[in-house]
Amino acid sequence: MFKSRFLTQKSCSYHIWTQPTGHNTSINIYNCVTRKIEPLIVKNKNAVTWYTCGPTVYDSSHIGHASCYVKLDIIQRILKNHFGLNLVTCMNITDVDDKIIKRAIELKVDYKEVSKQYEKEFWKDLGDLNIPQPDVVVRVTENMPLIIDFIKKLEEEGYAYKTTDNSVYFDSSRSCHSPGRLQNINEIVLVPSNPHKLAPADFALWKSLKNQNEPFFDSPWGKGRPGWHIECSTLASHIFGSNIDIHAGGLDLRFPHHENEEIQSCAFHDNHQWVNYWLHTGQLHLKHSTKMSKSLKNTISIQDMLKDVEPDVFRLTCVMNQYSSPMEYHAELLDTAKNVLKCYKIFLVACREVKQGFIRPVLNNDVLCELLMRSVKEIHEAFCDNFNTPRVIQILNHIVSKMNCMINSAANYQTKTTDNVYYLVAIENLVLDTLNTFGLDFDEAKKLQSEDSTEFINLLVHFRQEVRNLGLQDRNKDLLKLCDNLRDDLKKAGLSIRDHEKLSSWSR
Repeated sequence: MFKSRFLTQKSCSYHIWTQPTGHNTSINIYNCVTRKIEPLIVKNKNAVTWYTCGPTVYDSSHIGHASCYVKLDIIQRILKNHFGLNLVTCMNITDVDDKIIKRAIELKVDYKEVSKQYEKEFWKDLGDLNIPQPDVVVRVTENMPLIIDFIKKLEEEGYAYKTTDNSVYFDSSRSCHSPGRLQNINEIVLVPSNPHKLAPADFALWKSLKNQNEPFFDSPWGKGRPGWHIECSTLASHIFGSNIDIHAGGLDLRFPHHENEEIQSCAFHDNHQWVNYWLHTGQLHLKHSTKMSKSLKNTISIQDMLKDVEPDVFRLTCVMNQYSSPMEYHAELLDTAKNVLKCYKIFLVACREVKQGFIRPVLNNDVLCELLMRSVKEIHEAFCDNFNTPRVIQILNHIVSKMNCMINSAANYQTKTTDNVYYLVAIENLVLDTLNTFGLDFDEAKKLQSEDSTEFINLLVHFRQEVRNLGLQDRNKDLLKLCDNLRDDLKKAGLSIRDHEKLSSWSR
């Protein structure tokens, strides 16, 4: 009745992992199955499959969710923009769940109103964080027949059993994988939460209706709704089939959610490896707190955070932290990211001023060439090293510091100059391209050239420059004071003017 390799837990080691065949990305990534770094190999670089566990939409998303989804977005951008992979992304929305039902009862509304409201809010949060929607979005309630068919097959092949209360459980004793394949659970005691379960490790595939006032769906086992784990297995399998390149989510999902997904999906597809690479982001917590939880009432909603923190500041904070490491949310960390952003902006403005002739530094192209070549190599090596974005930021900071010293040296102004600046522009492009890869849009200098207001601002700055030059020539303090006042007023309006002897430049 049962396939031999699924007969007992003893017959399989839960740390067995088979390296895929296909395109070697040159990236080395942490593998939670083998507990070590492994080469990231995708089946087809032109169609890389990526599934992300989406939210249960019963409340506002908090900054812990923001940290997870921003970090995953950063990795996806690196894979697409730096490594040239055609990533196909899918995310589920859990729109029926015990928590949603409980919230609907509290609000005295239909559960569908709750899920629609908070899903809409979720997508707005992602948009405000500059996270694009995935290529495919799948909702639980829209795919109930698929979920029921998935459970039926598991039951028919002997991997699931119906209980006396008309629920359906996965029989863990028939699994190829013992609990603990993705995460060490030696210290976790599995206690049966339902007296009908055959073993503590068994988990619900279908939960029978307990309260007639709750939403339900008809099934061969009676009225009820699916368990949490079976939803993702079904929806991901529906889109990507029997094998997925990358399955992502927060570290808190590794056990039991991802663990049980893998167990039941391997049984369904009759294979021993449904997901080739599990990718988990480290959790975010508040300073002096070990956990952020709605039950502890210590969460900060994404919209509340964005009242005080710019999206790019939060994104750079995530870039500066290794994706798999925990991150402590506090003002000092955000201030550091804010200052780094400011340094990048000042550097890019200086590059534009050199290109426009406002600053004429002595540029040692031999030094710049060596800096460029070394930086390109080191950035690529950092990306290959388990997406080591903090190392990339260190490299960018070194570039900016070295370039600023060369550009702003007092001996550079109005003295001997080079005839070309192409290495400076190449380095500027490298910095911009890397920041854009992270989803940080610093290409403001190029954007300004196409804006309708540019010509007007140029005329205003040029007029002020002429008035200022008259004031300098005649040593007229009143004219100079008027020019300074205009500069200060424009700064309040978001326009920065910098004076360079008889020339003036501006930036937003």
